[in-house]
Amino acid sequence: MLADFRADRVGFLDARLVRLAGKEWLDIVEWRSAADFAAFRAKGPNLPGIDAFFALIDELVSADEGTLADQGISR
Repeated sequence: MLADFRADRVGFLDARLVRLAGKEWLDIVEWRSAADFAAFRAKGPNLPGIDAFFALIDELVSADEGTLADQGISR
């Protein structure tokens, strides 16, 4: 899935998978911009890896957009 995202999704930066209590999972996906995320949504699962990823999702509980808290902080 990650290889297909990197090959086909402009603005894709990274993704993390977090195991929550029970059988729930949280996907954290980073995009360069809200426009890139909107383009991803419009494109849908057009490549095998992306399609296989979405096929594993039984139920989408929620989807939110936000800004990373550490953006713009010098290290």
